Amino acid sequence: MDLETLLEQNRNNYYKMLVIVDNSKQQEKITWTLAAKGWQAYNVTDHILELIEQIPEKERKLRIGRIIKEWVKDLPDKVVLYDTSILYSPELGRLNPVGAFKYKSREKEIIVILNGQIYGERIRYSEYGREDFCEMDISELIHAKIEDIAI
Repeated sequence: MDLETLLEQNRNNYYKMLVIVDNSKQQEKITWTLAAKGWQAYNVTDHILELIEQIPEKERKLRIGRIIKEWVKDLPDKVVLYDTSILYSPELGRLNPVGAFKYKSREKEIIVILNGQIYGERIRYSEYGREDFCEMDISELIHAKIEDIAI
């Protein structure tokens, strides 16, 4: 599918969150293309590590949701969020990228690039039984595999 078509579908969706599954670290394919169109890209792991630096380890699970919400609120209206694997961490309460950013996608256009496997209207990260296993409902979101996107 063409990236422009996905963006248009996303723009017209209630939740303006395009989820792209990328297991081969090709996020530059999207970030470089969209940078020329005014989109800004953010490495989620780098930003989360900065944000939690001052929080005592015992309090991170309790405060991370609010901290992410405040960070996303201050982002521009068109963002690409990649390297999201830190959110699955048990130390941070096993958040997931869809849940962490979906609420703000009613107001902003958000592209989330993440690892996982698409199974119908769900994305699975890791393997069942592992501490970082996560299954995300994407039935309300536009989604695609990065290898299926034409630039």
